[in-house]
Amino acid sequence: MSPDLMSVWKRRADVRYRRVEGEAVVLRQSAAEVLVLNEIGAAVLDLADGDHRISDWVEALDGEYDVDKETLTRDLLEFAAELEHAGLLERVK
Repeated sequence: MSPDLMSVWKRRADVRYRRVEGEAVVLRQSAAEVLVLNEIGAAVLDLADGDHRISDWVEALDGEYDVDKETLTRDLLEFAAELEHAGLLERVK
């Protein structure tokens, strides 16, 4: 199921990350894989706590970056799907 603004996502249980100079160094323990996400990716990992909808992510990040709200919304929906495919996020509801 594709992400929508009302969907809630959380980091998978085997995902650990640490912010380093604005980026996120991510470890997927089950795959023994290390990834690096930029500042926006790190912010999404912070927001993907299983309690906040993607619409909350949009509100939290709106105005933080030089992008209009429509583009931000589209990009966050696409990014959530990419992170799910990469095994970093799972949908709660």
